[in-house]
Amino acid sequence: MSAIIFDCEIKHGVITDNNQKQLGYAYCNGWQDFSGMGVSVIGAYEVDTQATRVFCADNAADWLALTARAQHIVSFNGNRFDIPLLEAHDLGFDPDKSIDLAALIWAAAGVLDDAHPKGLSLDAICKVNGIPGKTGSGADAPQNWQDGKIGRVIDYCLGDVRATAKLYELIVLDGWIYDPRTMEMLHVRLPR
Repeated sequence: MSAIIFDCEIKHGVITDNNQKQLGYAYCNGWQDFSGMGVSVIGAYEVDTQATRVFCADNAADWLALTARAQHIVSFNGNRFDIPLLEAHDLGFDPDKSIDLAALIWAAAGVLDDAHPKGLSLDAICKVNGIPGKTGSGADAPQNWQDGKIGRVIDYCLGDVRATAKLYELIVLDGWIYDPRTMEMLHVRLPR
């Protein structure tokens, strides 16, 4: 197996200026409280077999088996979010297998390691490069999960997986993408 593309959703919301606390919902203690977030869904796409997979608490061991077999494990912003989230819940994998498309794209755009650039989101990058963007907002996923709308959360997660997979495919084929902020070509180097 050459690569799997993945994305995670969380059980408990994060309070932000755009996502205020609402009565009746559980929240974690901010963006660094990975153990308090909980993992609701891990969505994955196996590049070689073209299989889409969904992992929840009842089949988390299958996720660990999948990552053990994979040569590369690809995410968008995984280094800052998905990977620490998984590690906090004993669902991590060998970090040497990780390819974070966001980190590679942001580096190609000259963004400093600790910055979170405006205009270089998964949605913006996909849309300007002819890839369907996100199907919703990650801020809604924890509330949907807590409301029992499990299918909606899975569907949203798999939408992000599909977008990331298409972006990965484009980078593998062309070696570059358009920067949505400037429309300049960004040459993105994938590790071998």
